[in-house]
Amino acid sequence: MPAPDALALLALTPLFQDAGRDTLEGLARHARFATFERGDGVFRAGDPADVLYIVAVGSVRIYRAQRGGREFTLGVDGPRHVLELASVLGGDHRHAAHAQALVTPTTVLTLPADRLRHAILHKPALAGAVIAHLARRDAEHHRRLDALVFRDVGARLASYLLEQPTPHALPTNSDLAALLGTVPEIVSRKLGEFYRLGWIDLHRRCVTVVTPAELRRLAGDG
Repeated sequence: MPAPDALALLALTPLFQDAGRDTLEGLARHARFATFERGDGVFRAGDPADVLYIVAVGSVRIYRAQRGGREFTLGVDGPRHVLELASVLGGDHRHAAHAQALVTPTTVLTLPADRLRHAILHKPALAGAVIAHLARRDAEHHRRLDALVFRDVGARLASYLLEQPTPHALPTNSDLAALLGTVPEIVSRKLGEFYRLGWIDLHRRCVTVVTPAELRRLAGDG
């Protein structure tokens, strides 16, 4: 992809929207695109965090793996989301989690970490956006932990559906189960239940929320 596409993506990414045209142009000159197929690893825990990844097309799962093969999904990031910013800016500059492409194609934009750090140091607006982003992600992780501990699968699924654009291309039941902290069979059963109740419409893994008020009630938000 040519540089103008990189510039356009940066301009649409919330983290960079207040950075200024000159800053974005400087970053775009050093940006590169990379494309992955479903299941490909974008990076692994322990890899050097020497570039920042921004999702351009598709979606990426951020997860941690335990001994024995069990995986815990921290989040799923779609277009215009940055991946593992804290690792890129952290002290040891190594990724704390794994990242995996969920759909084909998934395309990410890469920015050299040293260029990003330089821009943050010299652009107060960008530094403020980075602080806000890190605080927001920390709050999201706390909410997710609370949901896993205190809410049932139906409420967690309802919250997930409300957070996504509608219509929304669902990940596989296995990936969605990993995100919600359950098993694929329960995800399938709950999706079918929501469909039969008329709360959602499903067509070839594309879901449309029909009655958001009912999902908010189940999620405890209404």
